[in-house]
Amino acid sequence: MTEAKVQHYVPKFLLRNFGTGKKDKVWVFDKLLRKSFETNAKNIASESRFYDFEVEGTALSLESSLSNIESKAKPVIEKMLNSDSTAGLTHEERSVMAAFLAIQFVRTKAFRMQWADFPRLLRDKFERLNEQITPDSQAEKLIADPSKNDIKIETTRMLLGAPDTYGTHFLGKTWFLGATTSNEPFWISDNPISLQNATDMGPFGNLGLAVKGIEIYLPLSSTRALAMWCPSLREKIGKAAQTLRSPIGGSIAKTLKNPAGILAMDEALSNGGVLPYNSDHVMNFNALQVGRSERYVISPQNDFSLARRMIDDHPHLKRGQRLEDATAQA
Repeated sequence: MTEAKVQHYVPKFLLRNFGTGKKDKVWVFDKLLRKSFETNAKNIASESRFYDFEVEGTALSLESSLSNIESKAKPVIEKMLNSDSTAGLTHEERSVMAAFLAIQFVRTKAFRMQWADFPRLLRDKFERLNEQITPDSQAEKLIADPSKNDIKIETTRMLLGAPDTYGTHFLGKTWFLGATTSNEPFWISDNPISLQNATDMGPFGNLGLAVKGIEIYLPLSSTRALAMWCPSLREKIGKAAQTLRSPIGGSIAKTLKNPAGILAMDEALSNGGVLPYNSDHVMNFNALQVGRSERYVISPQNDFSLARRMIDDHPHLKRGQRLEDATAQA
């Protein structure tokens, strides 16, 4: 067990990067209540004894292990922010960051809520198929609602294996930094790793870490975000940029909406530097945070009009994503 009672599923050092300028203060939007409030970063994206559980009467906790990976990842994130680049990261620093990302991907309350919801989905499926469940069968065990402690144990197993399971997917992407200004800040949420894909959906959707065309984002501060893009996008944009730089590029540029944007993307993807975001890009980025969040969205400014519009248009966004949401998308 650990002495820390309040345990964060988004690190405090990351949340502080979205502060208002006052000591560790952030603005928070509660999607469920559709209200905003100012609070200390230590009070958000956390719960009492979130990572504490019992196995055969023995009290255990992941809190110390998670604090250890956070202490390793923090200087890597600071290095990216101070240099405004991902290019200077060593192989070891990238590996540390990939492990941190993999763990962050599964350590949140949103992930735990999705896991807890799985038996209900199975029950619903059996009911739709009008199938009878044999007493004491494996199927009956699968559809039974697990205890809070059992959910913690199962998600702990996934969390411990996350670096091996998911780390390579982060390492295999092309990294660069998205950039905005303090006037139009990035948001972060209680489930901060977001995914986006402009390619056509396959039979299982298009929002997987290993899916072709995937874009993965982690907000690092209110003005910088780590972007990790599928190599296929780098190749596609690289070819387009090469054509624009060729002798016929001038004539082709006249037919494109934003040729300068293609060249800027190619530059960022090639050297791991900064890609400036315009207002539409920032809005899209923040919308991803709203959609992925379980309940809370964090910003240095008390302007969450985008989140309110999204919830007005899509009331299901008041809660976090569930497995049936992904099924509906597919």
